[in-house]
Amino acid sequence: MFDLAPISDKPGSLIRLLSSDRDGEIVAAARALIRTLRSAGCDIHDLAAHIEHANGGGLTDAEMRKLYDAGYEAGMRAVEDKHYGTSDFHNVDGMPSWHEIARWCQRRGDRLHSREQQFINDMAARTMWRERTEKQEEWLKSIFCGSEGS
Repeated sequence: MFDLAPISDKPGSLIRLLSSDRDGEIVAAARALIRTLRSAGCDIHDLAAHIEHANGGGLTDAEMRKLYDAGYEAGMRAVEDKHYGTSDFHNVDGMPSWHEIARWCQRRGDRLHSREQQFINDMAARTMWRERTEKQEEWLKSIFCGSEGS
């Protein structure tokens, strides 16, 4: 592709002259168009390609949609990261992830009783693959809330 900017006002007016009812004006316009294009370092084939690809060979609708969707997803992640932090400590709905709570408690296991440590280790593994019971959630929550300030 070439840059039409230096001659941007000329090709349009010369192309319009091609519609003249006078043969001499048509020939003169065609020759002037060729000279003008040559002065910009291109030819009639470059002009034709430029017209055929008016958006500069731009993106298809599908490509634009794919870029939009990717940008939207990245934006949503950025907002979630800003609101909830960059760790996976919270789910999108703002509720804590049980697995991350268990891992957080596990990292602070030295502050727990041995029975609590055993339970937390079990929950750190279990919450990856299985649902918790209500009783397990309550105990995990109580350990988490009790050790938050520690």
